[in-house]
Amino acid sequence: MTPTSTRRQGPATCGRKRRCWTKTTNSRCSYGTCTSLTSPSVYNEVVSLLAHMDDQDKDKIALRIACIAETKLASVVTVLLEKLQLDEQNRVDIYCILEKVLQQDTGDLERGLLNKTITLALNHMRETQEATNEVKVAASNTLVTLARCYFDHVMSELLCHLKPPKRSEEFVLITLGNLSSAYAFKCIPFVRITLNAMFSMLELVNDSRMRQAFCGVLEKWSRAVKLFLTNWEKCPFPIAGELRLCNHFLPMYSHVTSNWLTCEEPELKQAIIKALGAMMSLLLHKEEYRDQIFETISWLLEQYKEDTHVFHITKSLSQLLEVSGEHKIPLPKGEFRAICSALHKQICSQAKPLSTENHAELVHCIILLARSSPEDLIAFLHSQLKIKNEAVCVTSLNLLRAIVDADLPETGDKKYLIVKAVKSTLGDQNATVRVCVEQ
Repeated sequence: MTPTSTRRQGPATCGRKRRCWTKTTNSRCSYGTCTSLTSPSVYNEVVSLLAHMDDQDKDKIALRIACIAETKLASVVTVLLEKLQLDEQNRVDIYCILEKVLQQDTGDLERGLLNKTITLALNHMRETQEATNEVKVAASNTLVTLARCYFDHVMSELLCHLKPPKRSEEFVLITLGNLSSAYAFKCIPFVRITLNAMFSMLELVNDSRMRQAFCGVLEKWSRAVKLFLTNWEKCPFPIAGELRLCNHFLPMYSHVTSNWLTCEEPELKQAIIKALGAMMSLLLHKEEYRDQIFETISWLLEQYKEDTHVFHITKSLSQLLEVSGEHKIPLPKGEFRAICSALHKQICSQAKPLSTENHAELVHCIILLARSSPEDLIAFLHSQLKIKNEAVCVTSLNLLRAIVDADLPETGDKKYLIVKAVKSTLGDQNATVRVCVEQ
């Protein structure tokens, strides 16, 4: 299977490459151009090691082959690529070895081998029947490792497969997402072209797995841009107009919120929640997008009722609240109170025990709300203390204590409001409540 594009220019081409014969191994290469001669001794040693993968420790074999590659990189890569084409049974293990070999590459891989590696991995990722998911994952991981030294080459080739009318494959999108996680700053010049290409394909994306893959890219690329915005001084790219990067996410965000929120598949819903959290925190930087962002908060809070993705919901809210608090972006009164109520209800609910990480994230969200609007938050907690319910009172007191412990500059002159709230419980005879008051 070969890529369908016929583009031939640039560092990595998308067109079909001519077949050739390698002179030392007497085997025909299925992809790519001729590479340099492979030493017979290297070839025989690597082939012998690969032949014993079922009998010996695979990690030791991989380490031995990686040691050989320290001085014979091109020869070892050539052998591994040949075996990837011929040995279907051990393809995953061979990819893992190739990935370990490429980790020590310093950018000296010759162009023919580079193109051949990219093409072969892409073809295995894009196969619909022959390749298992394990092979596709291994091929994708190899491309991510290869991108450490040849990022532009890998990205250029991946972008060739984001062109209608043919729908992109799932693992092309998964690889794009993983590239942004591994090399966030290197992705910045590709944000516009990547998101525009993805947007042009949205009408072709109808099944759950592809939508999950799309959401994964949106989540991870949003995080990459957010990282850039907070660390731009470390990047080689100019700061002028950096917030324009946010604009490229709006069409995708609008499509997801308009068309995908009614999905019922749990895994897709989780992917949507994670993507929305990342995109909302990014788009909140732009004042003209805020009303649209605030409209989505109610849907996000509604997902707590399903009790399936509670941590991811909380994490998405925390991303939004971090930007709101850090940049002093006020939340509308209605949305602020709805978030307070939802978080409070999650903490004090006795229907299902909270995980440690979700409880910590919920309390973190309360602290972030204290940065955004301390008076409104303390007033909300004070109102909850008037409810004669042990769990509600204990939760409210513990959250007031967390706010005090956080010692935020925003709450420094609001301590009297906290004292007033706590005093309102002094007449409560419940033993658990009294312990919390003392604390």
